[in-house]
Amino acid sequence: MNAARSNPTPSVRLTPLPQPRRRAKSAWLVCAAIATTLWIKPLQADGLEGRFEVRSADLQLKDGVYHLNAHLDLPVSDAVRRGLAEGVPLTVALDLDIERVRQLLPNSRVAELTQRYHLQYNAVSGHYVLRNDNSGQQESLSTVDAAIEQLSEVRGLPVLDKALISADRRYEASVRAKVDYGSVPFSLRVVMFWVNEWHRESDWYTWTLQP
Repeated sequence: MNAARSNPTPSVRLTPLPQPRRRAKSAWLVCAAIATTLWIKPLQADGLEGRFEVRSADLQLKDGVYHLNAHLDLPVSDAVRRGLAEGVPLTVALDLDIERVRQLLPNSRVAELTQRYHLQYNAVSGHYVLRNDNSGQQESLSTVDAAIEQLSEVRGLPVLDKALISADRRYEASVRAKVDYGSVPFSLRVVMFWVNEWHRESDWYTWTLQP
């Protein structure tokens, strides 16, 4: 007599996600990534647009001291204006190097100086404050364009005592400018991707100084 057979309990299988739904989800993620990239790229590219350079520079002797005059091309985009209005500081540094020219030996350095200017919006006064970091002097300007124009013009900056150079020697003076967005809070950097474009450095502008 044959023993009775019991039917095995049917196994439970997980039904995979329908293929069309998975593809739709993947396509949505790709589109979102592309849209984010397209949104970020204009912000990243919209920094200090145009050529950043020292257009002219000279040293003028007054009361036994040489004073630096320099004109900068500091192109500023709408992104920079937005950042300044949000309180992001902008710093411009001028590097000055003066060397005595020698024929058979390398030039010898006579003087080296870095001058820094700091520009930031003051929400309380509603003005842009431009400060000379070396001397501590500052001035208040009503518009960002007026502040940028002032920042682009360096006039009468004392840099070198006449006693340090000789009348029978030839010298070369060189100036370059560097601009930086300075110290930006991390929380602000997350949403202001374009601040990465704010760090720029110009070429050296060199001329002969004949005492």
